[in-house]
Amino acid sequence: MSQIFEALRKAEAFESTRGLRTDAAEISAAERRGSDRRSLAANIRIYGHGPGLNPFFEENPVLNTSETGALLIMKTPVVAGQKLLLINEAAERVQECRVIRTSCRNSLELEVAVEFPSAQPEFWTRLGDLGEESGIEKRKHPRITLPRGMSITWRGHGRFSVSKVETISEGGLSIVAPEPPARGELLHVSFEVPAGEVSTGVVVRHSHEKDGMGVEFVAMSDEARTRLNQLLRKLLR
Repeated sequence: MSQIFEALRKAEAFESTRGLRTDAAEISAAERRGSDRRSLAANIRIYGHGPGLNPFFEENPVLNTSETGALLIMKTPVVAGQKLLLINEAAERVQECRVIRTSCRNSLELEVAVEFPSAQPEFWTRLGDLGEESGIEKRKHPRITLPRGMSITWRGHGRFSVSKVETISEGGLSIVAPEPPARGELLHVSFEVPAGEVSTGVVVRHSHEKDGMGVEFVAMSDEARTRLNQLLRKLLR
């Protein structure tokens, strides 16, 4: 019997010591995360899929950031483990992240902590530079109507289609499509301009059945941006 009590005593002592080590490790990790984080007064664009794979797209404040993730404000409910895409349009960067925890901020908003698969210190570069011009509706860029239209191919979520561009600007396009994707969908588009092909990602900002969609460029390469700007300069003469 004494041997049993002695074994239990040693097990309790071991668990207590292990608990202290675990608590110390968690505190140390929290301190490291806290020291790496910085406040950022800017909005970030958040893309994801809700229940039933319904896409959503939000533009919400960032509470703080680090090279491995961020603390965001969101309106759409999400759960730990869910994947999201963050879009930093000013730096033309798109980054996948994973929800690690959520908490209620108020009756309409959540605080959502996310982490990147690996450290991405450059992702937050220039976030907030666009200021009030952020968003396709707020842009000061002139929209140019294309009476003859311009063919464009777009694909996303297993769909592939060829449509006509109705208007074009530095920030995005309006596309004629009888069955457009839902607002918030991420697509890939390509179209030909005199300088060559423009191929880039876009996000659907407006979608109207039997009419079409308005899309906003995201993560456009420097080469594609140069070709687009050359076309716009010619059309604006």
